[in-house]
Amino acid sequence: MLVKLTEICANGAVTTPNNYILREVFVNPEHVIMIREEKRIQELNERGMLNEGLDTTHRFSKLTINRGQTGTEIVVIGAPELVETKLKNSTKQLLRG
Repeated sequence: MLVKLTEICANGAVTTPNNYILREVFVNPEHVIMIREEKRIQELNERGMLNEGLDTTHRFSKLTINRGQTGTEIVVIGAPELVETKLKNSTKQLLRG
C-alpha cells in the first residue's frame, strides 16, 4: 500500500521566482529506511523563502528510500513523528480467516 505525502523540491525553472515547489509523492512504506528532521528547509520556510501558502510553523522530514544498492532522499512536509505514523498506519491489513 502506497502512502501519499507532499514533497518539497527545488524548482528547476528559471522563469519563476519560486525556488521550491510542492508536489504529491506516493511512497512505499516498506522501502523507507530512515526518517530525520530537515532543519534547513524549516529555516527557509520561517524566513518566507519557500512556497507562499506554507505556514511558518510547518516542520519537514527527510526520508531515505531504499533503491537496492543506493538510496534516494526526499523532503516532505510533516514532523518525523507524523510521517512515521502515516507510514505505520498504511501497513495495517485485514486478516482473512
